[in-house]
Amino acid sequence: MAADELDAIVFGMAVESVRALSLGFTEKVAEIANRSHGVLLFDLRIDGDLEMQRIAAIRYPSNQAGILALDKQGLAISHCMVNGTFSSFIAPLEDWNALPLPMQARTSIAGPAILFIGALRNAGCIPRGRS
Repeated sequence: MAADELDAIVFGMAVESVRALSLGFTEKVAEIANRSHGVLLFDLRIDGDLEMQRIAAIRYPSNQAGILALDKQGLAISHCMVNGTFSSFIAPLEDWNALPLPMQARTSIAGPAILFIGALRNAGCIPRGRS
């Protein structure tokens, strides 16, 4: 079994094992990263999207990223694995997340976040917004 397939299976199992826990999204993302031996890249609040309120990414050794998206009502978490073709969308979000909090407060991440969400929707990784 290839490393990317194994990472995808472990990520999926971690998501399913954490889904029913009575934790907030941030805690669930951290627990998924821990259980699946991934590295949390970012966990962002999304303002202005009609369907989604949070998005997070976890990197795996196979250079894939597990993506988690919380719906606007806070009830459903969508998830998928993406490969290196999404790296140009992930990099600015990861860089922003590494900034000190005062710098994050002064730096808007809205543009790169919306582009990433659009790319995920176009690829069928997360549900499309209502038209």
